[in-house]
Amino acid sequence: MTQPTHWPVARLRLMGSGLWILAGALAVLGSFLPLVEHSVRQAPTSTRGEELRVTLWGLTTTSSANDPFPQFGIPVVIAAVLLAAAAVLGLTSTRLHPASGPVLAARLIGTAGTGLLIGAIAQPLALFRVFSDESFLGPFFEPDAPGLGTWLLLVSCLLGITAIVLMLVPKIAKRGEEPETPPMGIPVVRVLEPEYDEPADERSEAAQPTDPKG
Repeated sequence: MTQPTHWPVARLRLMGSGLWILAGALAVLGSFLPLVEHSVRQAPTSTRGEELRVTLWGLTTTSSANDPFPQFGIPVVIAAVLLAAAAVLGLTSTRLHPASGPVLAARLIGTAGTGLLIGAIAQPLALFRVFSDESFLGPFFEPDAPGLGTWLLLVSCLLGITAIVLMLVPKIAKRGEEPETPPMGIPVVRVLEPEYDEPADERSEAAQPTDPKG
């Protein structure tokens, strides 16, 4: 039977599970928000144009509907599902031993979900960074600052990593508690002599003094 863990560690697991839920929610929300926004001008001297917005689910402009675009948001949703599953396991195993099955499963699934989330976000962001370069866009594009979706996705990655650290804490020592000193040295063994009643004649002979001259 495994021993329950200490309350401080259980509280850290609660916090880690909550951060995984928050990271998954922010990742899904950020995938639908603009990552990159560009202003497209009709001519180099024109002040009017159309807006180009890029999300993980597609590319939209103010003059046309969604154009064909890779669905980068699918891996993000899968990662959010893994983080939610890890959070549920973490919430239901806060008092269990660190070596128990639910705790190990929560750590493994949460780490896998966080890794998938980081990879799913890094790939499109690296791609959009190349497309946002002024030499690639040309004189008709005006690159803007990263959109709100980019910041939400980055925050979700940081929250996922923080949750992993909180879930991996095995034990917190109490303040002022010193480690138990192992026994050292040679144990002292006391030999107990048998107790018995001496006969009366032996006690009288022992009490009589003996003459050294014989």
